[in-house]
Amino acid sequence: MEQIPKLEEKVEQLTEIQRSEIYEYARRASRETIEEVCPALLRLALESEKGKLKNQLGMVIFHLQKNERINTVIGLQKLIDAALIVNPEGFFKILEGADEGAQELAKKIKSIL
Repeated sequence: MEQIPKLEEKVEQLTEIQRSEIYEYARRASRETIEEVCPALLRLALESEKGKLKNQLGMVIFHLQKNERINTVIGLQKLIDAALIVNPEGFFKILEGADEGAQELAKKIKSIL
């Protein structure tokens, strides 16, 4: 695993093209992967001490959770975005500890970063 400051720096410099690539990979995730990782990513985002999600992204995640739509492709995409912002190391630990689809997603996201 890369050092945390270096990883956080890469996440902060994420371009819209890179974000679109990550969203495309997330769109291809299986239903099983989505149902396994979304609850863990939501907990990661909610437990963040950084408070960086008091923005539009945080409102979208709250809306998806409120309407029980967090375990969807869109939910996964937004949770990936949030988890990369608040705790990139924790994000990769979750994906690498999940099913094969999540592990593959982690590899693809690392290649983008």
